[in-house]
Amino acid sequence: MKDSSRQIPRICAMAVALYLIVLTAVAQSYPSPYPRKNATEVLQNDRVNVWDVVWPKGQPTAMHEHTFDQFSITLRGGTVRMTRLGETPDEHDSKVGSVLFTPKGMIHMEEGMSDVPQHKVMLELKPSAATDGVHGTAPGEGAIKVFENDRLIAWDFTWKPGEIASRQAENLDSVTVFLGGGTIRSIADGGKPKDTARSPGEVVYSAHSTSAHSEEAVIGSPRAIIVELK
Repeated sequence: MKDSSRQIPRICAMAVALYLIVLTAVAQSYPSPYPRKNATEVLQNDRVNVWDVVWPKGQPTAMHEHTFDQFSITLRGGTVRMTRLGETPDEHDSKVGSVLFTPKGMIHMEEGMSDVPQHKVMLELKPSAATDGVHGTAPGEGAIKVFENDRLIAWDFTWKPGEIASRQAENLDSVTVFLGGGTIRSIADGGKPKDTARSPGEVVYSAHSTSAHSEEAVIGSPRAIIVELK
């Protein structure tokens, strides 16, 4: 019969080793996705952080953890290989105007697979007070709602020459990401026309407004994804 007292130190050592392994796993932390190489900050305020990001082929990111909910808008399509923590890599294709919501806490790494790098604008959504009962406002006739959840509403909208878009009072702050350029003429109630040139990739933040106005394209047919922040 073995002396059980001799086994106690060994069992204790194994228990300590197992505890340290578990403790290390629990304590493992990953960097935030930004700032990083190939990501440029566009704007930052109390509602959002906005980044302009590309994924060059053969330049994988580090494994990172999203500290905010994130919403992305594709400016140039392409393919990115994504590897979630503990999972098999898979590839994701996107095209101009594609949108994607990534929840807070996601841990993964990414690598561009296209010769011409995929290009996106990424919105990190900061915590905000609840807006229960407040509804979004379509930016005009023909606007297509492409996404909605408890954080945001996203519209795909194109301004067309000769078609006036009546913009009602806006209940929610918004971020507009232009996919196509052109010049938009805006007329506030009782005000003078104002022409504003927009470029592909341009990002505009607008606080909610109580005033209505109208808009129309006077040069080109600008297209944008308009993201209303709940």
